[in-house]
Amino acid sequence: MSEYQRPDHWTKKAKAQGYAARSVFKLQEIDDRMRLIPKRGKIVDLGCYPGSWSRYLIGLGCAVVGVDFKAPELPTGTFLVGSVMDVTADQLREALGGAADGLVSDMAPSTGGNRFTDHCRQIELARVALTMAEALLKPGGCFVVKVFDGEDAPVFTKEVEARFAEVRRFKPEATRDRSVEFVLAARGFRG
Repeated sequence: MSEYQRPDHWTKKAKAQGYAARSVFKLQEIDDRMRLIPKRGKIVDLGCYPGSWSRYLIGLGCAVVGVDFKAPELPTGTFLVGSVMDVTADQLREALGGAADGLVSDMAPSTGGNRFTDHCRQIELARVALTMAEALLKPGGCFVVKVFDGEDAPVFTKEVEARFAEVRRFKPEATRDRSVEFVLAARGFRG
């Protein structure tokens, strides 16, 4: 059993609290440190399956519209099944009932073991999330996106910084030690 398959402290804690995945603690830590997610806001969750981020957001009173290849099993929220590459901003705006207060993305490609290739594919997904955020966010909105570190990460970070008033880079405690991922959290969308 690999490190990624073996349940650790964070995985056990997530299951004990009724979350499907440990990733909830990454979003929770960022929100605790930045007070980023508006209570009762309208939030888009890209790569929403298995639903931990959506469930956390719903717990804050947010209206959530998520997109992924599988819909999470949650009592509330609207979930579109399919690729984020095939969903339009207009479809998400309609499902949300207007512009978004925030967009979060925990999307990652199926990794193949080649760090450079995995990094490039993940940056492509992060850029899709940023493009969707530009199309959907209200001025002042927030953005949270997973990024795999590598040579294109600084350029992508600058792209986010150009669109938001405040951008912070996090490696939340719930991230596995050997992981190359980090999270960019941004607020103050310039519109």
